[in-house]
Amino acid sequence: MKIPWRTLGAHLSDRQRQSIAAGLRGLLFWQRDLLTWLAPTGVPDATPFVALYAHGRLRGCFGSDEGAPGERLARAFLRALTDIRFGGIASAERASLVAEVSYVSNARARTFDRLMTDLEPGTHGVGMLSDKGAPVVLLPSVARDGGLTGAQLLEALARKARLADAQQLRRHETFVFETEVVVCRMGGPRVRARDARERAAKWLSQLVSAEGEVLFAVDGRTGLSQKVGPMHHGRSAVVLQALARHGGYSREVARGRRRLERDIREAVAGRPPPGWPTDPFRVAGTLALAIRAGAKVEAELAQLAREKGDLGRVPWHAAQVVAALGGNAPASLWQSCLTSLEREPWAPWTVLAARARGDGPVIERAEPALIESIRKSAPHIGGVVAHMAPGVPEIAITALTVEALAASPDRAARAAVARARAFLRRWQITERGPGCAAVTAFGAFPASPVSMLLRGDMTGHALAALW
Repeated sequence: MKIPWRTLGAHLSDRQRQSIAAGLRGLLFWQRDLLTWLAPTGVPDATPFVALYAHGRLRGCFGSDEGAPGERLARAFLRALTDIRFGGIASAERASLVAEVSYVSNARARTFDRLMTDLEPGTHGVGMLSDKGAPVVLLPSVARDGGLTGAQLLEALARKARLADAQQLRRHETFVFETEVVVCRMGGPRVRARDARERAAKWLSQLVSAEGEVLFAVDGRTGLSQKVGPMHHGRSAVVLQALARHGGYSREVARGRRRLERDIREAVAGRPPPGWPTDPFRVAGTLALAIRAGAKVEAELAQLAREKGDLGRVPWHAAQVVAALGGNAPASLWQSCLTSLEREPWAPWTVLAARARGDGPVIERAEPALIESIRKSAPHIGGVVAHMAPGVPEIAITALTVEALAASPDRAARAAVARARAFLRRWQITERGPGCAAVTAFGAFPASPVSMLLRGDMTGHALAALW
């Protein structure tokens, strides 16, 4: 099957990315007042697709294969600028527009059955040829914008093609493709760091306020923040632990620990702060995570473990307690973690707890399920799809699995960790993608390949996993 566009034969070079960004930036400035037109130059000889966003919402998306390479980029931008399918662009939005250009690469034909098994939402675009040979396509960003699974993406393609349902795609030639993405804001990228870890640490440090509060989450598209959320203090502790391990942000860590300790003692005294959990299992997990972040609350956790003898009913949080207290954790709590392995062998916190206790036999028993959970084949090589949340791999779950396996000398474990770390690096938000993120999102890790929720603990776990 012949794909009806000029596609890239190789990854974009740094010089090409700079030229594309410069061309997009000139177009973004021009659309505000129509005064200075700078035709893009030095861009690749391929078909560009330009998407325009305002405050995180898609306002236009078009491609163009007309003219020379620079003209194609300009025409795609102009078509996206006048795209009325998404409500059009208001005058007040012009100064906030973000442009994302995608160039197609690695396009290949796929039968409908292969699409159902191989389609990787967030990575792959998908398309079909109509009876007249005209292409109908969805870019990879469609799955990220809508949080779509592979099956949902195929349903969306069928709707766009005005077919009754996805099964009707069987009658047409279908294909998948990948894209090379360049994201441009009028102010340009504001995060410049040497590697993935430093970018992540920089982003995390900006979540810690002058009073030591840790921002709960950010919408990766709009930049809007959520100050408090469920199990806030435990998730804040993950941020502080990651920053402490990375180094270079001692002031933020010190402020955060002081605030964490203060809030915990207020909660223990019967004055819980906003975001404090209500059930004892999550309270135990919160205290455990705080200890791992360097907070001095061992006495509070030990007292809770003595008073609440049924903490083992929730093995996830029970294992967090053992990981924090090590050999000082109640023997009954550790036994509940071991018993739970019979019904749920995938247990990263139990492996971390076993390492804290120096329990080699349990590590040897529990590691294989973690190794097996890190995908060896497409879709989403290196990602982990937890049994508790089937579907697209989650960044935090993948990173936690790496944390549990990182100290293993086992060859299979080391290979699995390498796959997972490659998966994590791939989804960090940078100038190269994924998706059209707010400038305040640079350096963070999203919840998944199809979700732009940026929670501090997700990036905290990812940063810890990359060490």
